[in-house]
Amino acid sequence: MVLSSEEIHLIEAAVKRGGDIWNDETLLDIKRKIKLYCLGLTTDQCCYCRTDFTAEFMMVIDIEHVLPKSIFGAFMFELFNLSVSCKRCNMNIKRERTDFLLDVNQVHLQPQNAGQYFFSHPNLDNYFDNIEYFFTARNDKKIIKYTPLTDKGRFTYDFFKLNQKEVETLNEAQGVKPAENELSENIPQDLVNDTKQLLNQLKSQPL
Repeated sequence: MVLSSEEIHLIEAAVKRGGDIWNDETLLDIKRKIKLYCLGLTTDQCCYCRTDFTAEFMMVIDIEHVLPKSIFGAFMFELFNLSVSCKRCNMNIKRERTDFLLDVNQVHLQPQNAGQYFFSHPNLDNYFDNIEYFFTARNDKKIIKYTPLTDKGRFTYDFFKLNQKEVETLNEAQGVKPAENELSENIPQDLVNDTKQLLNQLKSQPL
């Protein structure tokens, strides 16, 4: 994908204005173009867990900044740093974390070196060299299985809690309903922890 001179000018103008650059309204068309391009690269799948996006609305698909844009603003519009991910992987798990980096203070010197990343980088690595992804479906039931093939695959599996997706799909296929006290994965983890703590306190109080 190549940005036109006009698109580059719009980005430069937004950067000059400062503030919340990524959400500058003048960049909406550029971001839409980036999202469509990245969807083509991932064959309409989340770059981390391979969730299928083919039946999803565009608004539920996030443009993923591998190096968090809040920390590495210089790479905000660099294609090597952009992909598409589901909200589970992006907002609930990865967020602004940097513990997947070999050296957070040095990565800016070689940001396109795959060795700087512990997990499978969406653009610098081949996902399926690191993880074998098995998916099968029958009617409305599906089963997912991830098999780590490398150290990067194992880190990706653990970092994005892919075992949870395996268990969820297996339970659903067997008709096992989630526990009633389970909290949605779309809720930030700190809020989940606070809520669970409050529930435990309430349970311990006499009626």
